[in-house]
Amino acid sequence: MEIYIIEDWKSKINFNEPKENWATNIIERMFDRIQIKKDARGKPYIVNEDKFINWGHTDRFLVIAFSEIGHIGIDVEANNIPYDESLYGWILHEQEKDKLNRGTLFSEIWTRKEAILKFTGEGINDNMSDLNSYANEYNVISFSFNDLSISVCSEYRSVNLKLYTSVVL
Repeated sequence: MEIYIIEDWKSKINFNEPKENWATNIIERMFDRIQIKKDARGKPYIVNEDKFINWGHTDRFLVIAFSEIGHIGIDVEANNIPYDESLYGWILHEQEKDKLNRGTLFSEIWTRKEAILKFTGEGINDNMSDLNSYANEYNVISFSFNDLSISVCSEYRSVNLKLYTSVVL
């Protein structure tokens, strides 16, 4: 699996385009031989390719994941998202709350959940606390990079990650 981290990605946006197309247009320009569409649930796919794609972004970074071996989901957030029980308590599974109480960053838990939901194509829903992002049924890898929390959910348990940073558009 290849992961590309693009810094200051918004400097390359055509702000006259609809916001929901910004990342897609940048990715299609970066990898000029691909065309991206979205299915009925909004999950992106590459037209006429046997590769899978997903991405996430912050204001400063765009993170893109490609896989040739199965579906993927990826999410990225700043490491410093403060946890507020009144805002976020409804989304956490009991095991995730336990991890949070033992020092796991809320950003890691959130990106794990989002990566799973992007992998499945479900998106954020009212039953988020039922989803335990640390359950063995999910293949999630989480790591930190440049004060970011990044999580990738893949179809297969054993995945090699190739990380490309300082990518120039």
